[in-house]
Amino acid sequence: MEAWIKLNSESIGRDKIARLIQYFSRAVWDSLEQNHASPITVDQFKTLEYILSSFRKLLRFGKCLDVFYSSLKSSHYPDIALRITLTIGKLSQSLFLLADHIIWLSRTGLFKNINPKKWGKIANKYWLLSIIMNLARDVYEIHRLIDLHNSCGKVGITRSRVPLSITSSRDLSRLALYSYGIMLGHQDVAVDTIKNVCDLFIPLTALGYTNLSARTIGILGILSSAAGLVALIQPKAKLLPA
Repeated sequence: MEAWIKLNSESIGRDKIARLIQYFSRAVWDSLEQNHASPITVDQFKTLEYILSSFRKLLRFGKCLDVFYSSLKSSHYPDIALRITLTIGKLSQSLFLLADHIIWLSRTGLFKNINPKKWGKIANKYWLLSIIMNLARDVYEIHRLIDLHNSCGKVGITRSRVPLSITSSRDLSRLALYSYGIMLGHQDVAVDTIKNVCDLFIPLTALGYTNLSARTIGILGILSSAAGLVALIQPKAKLLPA
């Protein structure tokens, strides 16, 4: 109950909850449609998805300025890899949100000359770039963890090192085991990586680079939303600096 109150008291928490239900609705209506369920029921879940999508756009309205301002701060990080990935990622997210705001204005009917498909494509392009930068940061963090693990192995803190080359199934098993152990000890990197990998295919499919079903996109959205909720509820699962 305390976790629910904490989530519901913040706009970002309400956005994550609405996002989870939104993608759940997408997975449900596509499953119902594939099973030839009642068109009325399918339309109800499609309407629910649309309403939640519009609600989230309204909830985020104006956030593009906040994200842009935070990109100015990240441009001063001493670590060059973090500085580049975070700054470009935040700038891309800011432009994605700006396009998203324009889409919301078109849905309200205030500006009828706006082409929502055109701006939807623009929004997805910037969202995709933002996710790619986030994934590049995740890869960098994982590489740092592996280097730290191997360095500890050299001085005898750990018994063995992560295999740098894979020549057999045994090496592959060792790599998988060590990677699991490292990620288990660093929930923030694991949760952020899972979230970004799942999110990656959503704009890719929207832009036509991949051809995933609405049900698959819904499941990926559910997983990424759940990862985002975990990062909000558990401070140790949030990757910093964000």
